[in-house]
Amino acid sequence: MNQKSISPKIVTISWCTDVAKNEALTQLFVMNARTEYISHSELQGPRAETTTRWRSDLAATLREEFQTTLSQDPSSADSLIAVADIDGVIAGMALVSIGNQDAAIPYASLDDVIVHPDYRGAGLGHQLIEWVEQQMLARGIKRLFLESGEANHDAHRFFKAHSFQTVSVVMMKELGNE
Repeated sequence: MNQKSISPKIVTISWCTDVAKNEALTQLFVMNARTEYISHSELQGPRAETTTRWRSDLAATLREEFQTTLSQDPSSADSLIAVADIDGVIAGMALVSIGNQDAAIPYASLDDVIVHPDYRGAGLGHQLIEWVEQQMLARGIKRLFLESGEANHDAHRFFKAHSFQTVSVVMMKELGNE
């Protein structure tokens, strides 16, 4: 992996509530939306049409999704966007969903972690995950789930290196195509 340094630049990570950042967040996601990224949540939600094709209006779909999330108060929201800012530039983001708090053990889902290509290999993804973990623990959340597209091997290695473990396999069957 290409190791980069972001020092002495200061990384600031916080929950984003600035709707003016919606377009920058949308563009960061879209520029990193490889088909390997598609997992069952993109297929169950409005983002992807098939396991190999995003919706043609992905940017508009994300803008709407992010607008709703950015408009919520982070202290009570069930969807959150963490933003890693370096010198006023969004260098990375993590989308988090708070799970059913009636579960035996409170949980959240790390829905997306995206680091701008210019900052990959500098530890920013690690900082985002660590920050989200601390924020979730402060809320009493004891489990953090995530999912990843089957072919997203780089992400799998990254998450396993951060102590995530496989707990299930999701399968899908297209109906009416036989």
